[in-house]
Amino acid sequence: MGEGRGRSDFLKLSAVLALSAAGCVLLFGLRVAISGRTFYRYLVWNLLLAIVPYLIAAAGVLLISRAREGRPRGLVAAAVAVLWLAFYPNAPYIFTDFIHVVNKTYLRAAPADWLGLGALLWYDLLMNAAFAFIGHFIGLVSMWLIQASLAKVWGASFARALVGAAIVFSGFGIYLGRFSRLNSWDILVAPRSVLAELAEASADPKAILFSAAFSLFILLTYVSLVVFKRVSLPEIGAGKED
Repeated sequence: MGEGRGRSDFLKLSAVLALSAAGCVLLFGLRVAISGRTFYRYLVWNLLLAIVPYLIAAAGVLLISRAREGRPRGLVAAAVAVLWLAFYPNAPYIFTDFIHVVNKTYLRAAPADWLGLGALLWYDLLMNAAFAFIGHFIGLVSMWLIQASLAKVWGASFARALVGAAIVFSGFGIYLGRFSRLNSWDILVAPRSVLAELAEASADPKAILFSAAFSLFILLTYVSLVVFKRVSLPEIGAGKED
């Protein structure tokens, strides 16, 4: 009964996240219809990348639960954790795409006659905010799934420590993605370049400030999600009769 309900809730969660992502794509479609340009198509790509860590975490939940206890389960958990960590920074990375709105990069093309540049700028802000929020939220859910899964293998304290390390690493990952233009798969195809860029960033005060700010942002939002998950509302009775 419990397992069936858990699977049903998991499917409902996945469906809601998918609908939310589809809503973001709809906003992009309206932007294309308004301007006749596909400037922001990278938002769709970045949102798809933000969904990848959730898919890894979801698959990890199933694989870890079905793996044999002991060393096999530990190896599966380690592989899932490493793969998830490689792709997780793509989720909060979408916030850095606001730079194009700040620079008004895509307002150079005149919109339709009935729509001024000011209104289009507000639309761009709303659209970018939707992509950033949904992508980041999907990433936070994937982090929660990873922590819950790893806690069953290595204990709650160790799982929390790994998530904390992942949050710090993600701050640098976002910096490397935006300024060094590295991708998640570069960890596999060009690990030396990634390590070199990471070492250089670790010695750059601007990179440290940028990374620390993003890590703190991820931490605050993730803690908020975890606390919200644990909140139990007081029961509401029928009230006193007169």
